[in-house]
Amino acid sequence: MNNIKQYYKELGKLVYAIAIVDGSIQPEEVKVLHDFVGKELADHEPTSDSSGMNKAFYVDFEFDTSVEEHLNSREAITSYIRFVHSNYEPTDKALIQRSVKLLEKVAFAYNKQNEKNIIEQVKDEISEIQKTILK
Repeated sequence: MNNIKQYYKELGKLVYAIAIVDGSIQPEEVKVLHDFVGKELADHEPTSDSSGMNKAFYVDFEFDTSVEEHLNSREAITSYIRFVHSNYEPTDKALIQRSVKLLEKVAFAYNKQNEKNIIEQVKDEISEIQKTILK
């Protein structure tokens, strides 16, 4: 993925959009997010920023910033899809799979249909991007 730090920021915004879609963010959703980033994303991310922090933790930071700023969910979804469309590389399949797994875990932490609908939309868009790149 070109600009992995920005990718993780976009993912953090998207996780926020998933969590807030039902009107409020539940503690279970936040716990799942933090656990997943620490155990799944960071373990697979080899890059660090200038302070030595694993870049996967930008998901957490951007999520927290989105909460504070009451980010527009629709804009977060669109921004993520645009970023992936512009920066996706064929070697990013595992990263995208981990990202979708994170979205599903957050959505299922507080079982709501609206969250699942967003995930399906994102999965469909990513599938189209992957098809386009592989042509």
